[in-house]
Amino acid sequence: MPGLRVVTVPAEAYYRGRASIAELQPIAAGIFDNIVDALIKPLTTEEASPEQIRKEAQQTNIEVGGRDYSDAAEKVNQLFLDNLWADGLPIVPPTVSAVRQMLAGTTRDPKEMIGLVAPKRGAATIEKIAINAVMAGAKPEYFPVIIAAMEILTSPHYDVTHMQASTGAFTPTIIVNGPIARELHFNSGIGLLGHGWRANSTVGRALRLSLLNLGWTWPAINDMSLTGRFQAYTFFTFAENEEASPWEPYHVSLGFKRDDSTVTVATGRTTPEVYGGGAVMPWTGQGIIDSVISYVSNVRFGWFHSQTYVLVLHPGCANDLAKAGFTRRSLQEHIYERSRVPYEQVAAMNAGFSNEKLLTFLNQTMADGRIRPDRAQVFRDALKPGGRVPVVQSPDDFHIFVSGGSPGYDLLFSYPGPNQAHQTKKISGATLTRSGR
Repeated sequence: MPGLRVVTVPAEAYYRGRASIAELQPIAAGIFDNIVDALIKPLTTEEASPEQIRKEAQQTNIEVGGRDYSDAAEKVNQLFLDNLWADGLPIVPPTVSAVRQMLAGTTRDPKEMIGLVAPKRGAATIEKIAINAVMAGAKPEYFPVIIAAMEILTSPHYDVTHMQASTGAFTPTIIVNGPIARELHFNSGIGLLGHGWRANSTVGRALRLSLLNLGWTWPAINDMSLTGRFQAYTFFTFAENEEASPWEPYHVSLGFKRDDSTVTVATGRTTPEVYGGGAVMPWTGQGIIDSVISYVSNVRFGWFHSQTYVLVLHPGCANDLAKAGFTRRSLQEHIYERSRVPYEQVAAMNAGFSNEKLLTFLNQTMADGRIRPDRAQVFRDALKPGGRVPVVQSPDDFHIFVSGGSPGYDLLFSYPGPNQAHQTKKISGATLTRSGR
């Protein structure tokens, strides 16, 4: 951005110094003169018209030669990595013919732009996404799933900037529903987050590469995840095990038709919480849910207005709960009601924050819209002696899927943001599969 100056503060000093005003004051004093200079000093010629550091992808093809195909492919891989176009694993060279074959998997126009990718707002066209899908090793049949997921990630209502640039290890979870999941052989059983399934692995990797190349991110440059993003190459990508579920498929619970195929994208923090005994320890469905409720009830006060959860129950647990009388909806409501925190305990859970400060904070979040208008009265009713404060804005913020095998484990993905990082979209435009057309 022309004319924008940045005054930096050493990360070690700033992050450690945020503990108190007394520690922050000398840090602020040390850069105050630099801030003043940056505001009043005339712009240099270079500052007024900065050269674009990273430009749009070249419009002409790149030619790479070698002693043989293997040598040329190795040079392509090194070229892409040197230019920060790859993820560190070997890529499939995106030749003209390979990209053309990928584009044949959809009816969409290659030049169609579906949105801009944060943080640097690169243009996500169908053709550019196809290039990254080829690099990831995806089959053309998978391409409509990848497009639908990228439409979510480029939506102005999806907070991908936080996921891409935060110091936290936020990682997307990609869940496929409907006939296309079975037709493309997405894994939804034992090993659902593991290796061995091309659809799971390459669809996730195609999204990883698209976010990297079209969002123009790179570790320690503007992707500031301190530990790196877990499942960084393929994300958490799997399908719902609809055949083993006692309930309607997740997408049907949202109003889609059973014959529709959908993809859900949900950002999660670090790795999921894991529940259940698998093949080792005894468990009950109610015991699993009690553990989930205990975890979500311990949320810090700053997140009361903004939590989204994805709960993945293995089929044995889901069927145990169904036999006890739970539907997906009644289970959402059960977790929502039982995880409410008594008003008198909230301050005790958050040392240093009085109930008065909590009340002020939540009133502010209601006023500025962070608590949705249709849910504000629920919080107003809870913010008084005897009230019980919800940890999410509504039961809908607990998204429940059935996936994995039996025996299995249950997973809880969480994210501090109400629905800005969870969307489901119908897959369409497929040409090489019976479903998703």
